[in-house]
Amino acid sequence: MPKRDWPVLILTAVALLSTVVFSVYYYFDRYSHSNQAVVEYQLENVEAVVREHPQSAELRVAAANYYLESGLIPQSIQQSEQALVIEPDNQGALILLASAYQKTGNLDAAIERLNRVIALNQGNALAKIDPRLESVHYVLGTLYTKQGRYAEAIASLKLALEISSTDADALYALGVAYQKQDDHTHALEAFQEAIRFAPEFGEAYADMAESAIALGNAPEAMYARAMVLLLNGQPANAAAQFEQVIAQAPEIKRAYYGLGLANEKLGKHAEAIQALSEFVKIYPNDIAAQQALGRLMRGN
Repeated sequence: MPKRDWPVLILTAVALLSTVVFSVYYYFDRYSHSNQAVVEYQLENVEAVVREHPQSAELRVAAANYYLESGLIPQSIQQSEQALVIEPDNQGALILLASAYQKTGNLDAAIERLNRVIALNQGNALAKIDPRLESVHYVLGTLYTKQGRYAEAIASLKLALEISSTDADALYALGVAYQKQDDHTHALEAFQEAIRFAPEFGEAYADMAESAIALGNAPEAMYARAMVLLLNGQPANAAAQFEQVIAQAPEIKRAYYGLGLANEKLGKHAEAIQALSEFVKIYPNDIAAQQALGRLMRGN
């Protein structure tokens, strides 16, 4: 593609950036898998356009974004700051700055920028349904937890969950914040909700076991540990523990789901079908269980 076409393409992409950049910090915190060759190629062209249009805040934000992807943190900070000189309330620049500052270990600076984003959305009628702001509240909660500011973390994570109640990561982070305060009752509830939406969330099961032990709930702890064993590739040990849970605490119906998956991995399809069928009787709308049962019934 001729290089002269790139400014037009970049400007078109930047027009979308005001929406996309809100998710940049959230994305890099959870799922970063950058392609270095692509980033370098894009970066070269973004920089050329910035030089041609130095007063464009959105182009500065685009450059900051690419610098962040490339691990060039000082350059990302510089471009974001320049964008804010041009447009002081540019929320994309603020979020990129928060991400960059977190990577440098400057959590106070990251928190300050995220709180500015929240303040700029006061009175925004769409704030309660905006997934971009849900990400801001989520990240802010995790940063507060890192600083030991657990009450503030819980408040931020609850705001994230008001926007997206099914966010398993936010639920898990909420459980961690409660756990740090030794509030194991609320921590256990949050972990249980997290795994309801993400049944293979290994960290949530591990912390769930810790809170269950603190509460003296041995069967719940055994169930959670069995799930950890299953997810760590130990189906035989997991199956044995699930069977103990069912014998000791038959009210923990989730153990049937785990037992079904463990038996499937062990090649015991009849036993897997039986266990999953028991689970589905109680939770007929559980998609993961229905898929597993259907897979076994088809002999896949």
